[in-house]
Amino acid sequence: MVRYCVTPISFFPFKAWSPGQVRARLALFLAAALFGWPSLSEVPSASGAAAAESKLTGEMRTAHFVVRYDPKDPFLAKLMAETADDELKRIAHDLGYHAPRDRPFPLFVYPTHIGFIEAGGLETSKFTVGTASGGVENISVDASGAFAPPEQVLAHEITHAVIFRLLGAAAVELPLWMNEGLAKYESREPPGEDDELVGSAAAEGSLMSLSRLASDFPEKRNALAYAESYSAARFLVKRHGRKAPRALLAALARTGSFDKAMLEATGRTGDAFADEWLADTTKQYWALRLARVGTAVISAVMAALAVVAFLVRRRQKIEAARRWEQEELERRYRGYAWPSDEE
Repeated sequence: MVRYCVTPISFFPFKAWSPGQVRARLALFLAAALFGWPSLSEVPSASGAAAAESKLTGEMRTAHFVVRYDPKDPFLAKLMAETADDELKRIAHDLGYHAPRDRPFPLFVYPTHIGFIEAGGLETSKFTVGTASGGVENISVDASGAFAPPEQVLAHEITHAVIFRLLGAAAVELPLWMNEGLAKYESREPPGEDDELVGSAAAEGSLMSLSRLASDFPEKRNALAYAESYSAARFLVKRHGRKAPRALLAALARTGSFDKAMLEATGRTGDAFADEWLADTTKQYWALRLARVGTAVISAVMAALAVVAFLVRRRQKIEAARRWEQEELERRYRGYAWPSDEE
């Protein structure tokens, strides 16, 4: 049984968007906020999926994909089909996969985000933009570009599909953080926002260990989990070379053991690699953590000094008022006309 029957991804690379794309997405967010997501809560998952699937009646074949698409938008389908072939060629080379022509991937191209959500029954995960299943090997993508560049979504999901094929039953042994990390790495997402998340967590001392991300991601820290996975995958390549992912997957397919595969590819067990990544990442952002701690200490000291200064000033005012009262009393005393002895 494959652990990742459906692998959803969700990301928001705002920094990669053009001003026009930003305006379009802001308009979409505003419409959703004002009017809600049309039909998501009104149509049950099964009927919604059937309705959305029925719109993908067009079919297009490439060297390695059978593309299902909405015939109303053939140009989008053609663009996605060509992009899929290009991305598969690159990813297959990186991961050591030889794509047979007689076993094409089913690719479902949805021209709207709502259609994609309804078809996948993802009403509770409205910002998901792509899925890949390890069993039937379906790849489904939101090609609208509403929340992520379609080419990145394609590359991410194609990577998952390739990993499933390379590993077969051994896919259950690949930790989720490595699966998602490699998918983000191969999709060539700009790492800026992920690095900010990881850096901030490292500075706060709240990074999660990779062992906690082996089978699922915590819902409340989902974004950080993906960011850490991406960071770990880039660390793997940085420390052990661009061929490390290929060597890892080949060894895992052969041995069925993640630790044995990591030993072959990196000379370290999975846990040792995770510890090394955590130590390196913490060290990398140690200066930032010291700066934050220093800022917090300085702020506390300044607040304490402010309180002390207030108390000192208050005491000075009280003393000044007391002296003034004493001087006023003495002045009045000196100016008082006492009765003479003769009287």
